[in-house]
Amino acid sequence: MVDSRRIKITLTNRKTITICLILLNILSLAAIYSSLHQAGKFVGANLLHKQIIWMVVSWMFLVAFSFINYRFYFDLSYVIYGVNLFLLIAVSIFGKTIMGAQRWISIFGITFQPSEFSKLAIIILLARIFSQPQRKNFIKGFLLPLGLVGLNALVIFKQPDLGTALIIFFLFLAIGLLSRVNKLYFACLIALGLIVSPFAINSLKTYQKKRLMVFINPNIDPMGSGYTIIQSKIAIGSGKAFGKGFLAGTQNQFNFLPERHTDFIFTVISEEWGFIGSIFLLLIYWFILKKILQKQKDLIDPFAYFLCAGISVLIFLHVFINIGMTLGILPVVGLPLTFLSYGGTNMVISFTLIGIFFNICRQK
Repeated sequence: MVDSRRIKITLTNRKTITICLILLNILSLAAIYSSLHQAGKFVGANLLHKQIIWMVVSWMFLVAFSFINYRFYFDLSYVIYGVNLFLLIAVSIFGKTIMGAQRWISIFGITFQPSEFSKLAIIILLARIFSQPQRKNFIKGFLLPLGLVGLNALVIFKQPDLGTALIIFFLFLAIGLLSRVNKLYFACLIALGLIVSPFAINSLKTYQKKRLMVFINPNIDPMGSGYTIIQSKIAIGSGKAFGKGFLAGTQNQFNFLPERHTDFIFTVISEEWGFIGSIFLLLIYWFILKKILQKQKDLIDPFAYFLCAGISVLIFLHVFINIGMTLGILPVVGLPLTFLSYGGTNMVISFTLIGIFFNICRQK
């Protein structure tokens, strides 16, 4: 009776998440299609076609990884981390520079962003370390993962990619706090971070410093660094309760808002579908996180437990930080909205993580 109940819950979890992903794909294509219009004219057919291809590839990765036993990654965790670090270093040597950032590398004609792969590699690595018996040990349970994560984040930060570097560090804190490692270690690390953060600002690029300044007051540079966030808040506010309708958002259609098909895609949805549409989107994410957390709570295998923790934390951080920066309550750090923003690497990695979760559901 218990086994049949667990099987039923597992199937329900996978079915619910699959439906949510399909809905997010539909919303993504609709928002990207709308964002690629200028004054009523569709100008981005090529980008839309690329996104459709990436979605198909992402679903293929999800299905493939759902059949690979998740324990397979336990023994390969350090190898995966090493490959990821090699790719990140290769980016600094051979990488493509786009909009002033050197984050992409091209292999066999396929351009991808290794820093996105870091999220997968770090989740697997931390799941292994924190699931080990020595996880209470200060050196093996705290300093070792901190050093590995810090090295990874530092290389990403130098690209520069502050947003992903912060995500990597937050993953360490969140997953670590769920482990049996002494919480005092993390408290001291957080306190140290708060102390040195004012001095660390000097290491930021000029445009990153401007982003912090306009976060405090966007109007100090309304036609420069503060322009995007000002237009974003106008677009979100103008959507009101029910929105202006599909292809009817003025900030979007008249090209007032930059990067609206990538990091600021939430503004397109808010302007066209209003508060109701935004809540609907958040509910979809809530259902995905709820199902992952429900499964995580029942897991006996520590490795599977921390894998699920990493997956749920990553999705939450992307949604929280992305929407927060479009609303102006968080600084702009250049993070895509998971499952929704234009871009192939982030979508493939996100679907891969869901595929790993589906396999955990199959095994347990």
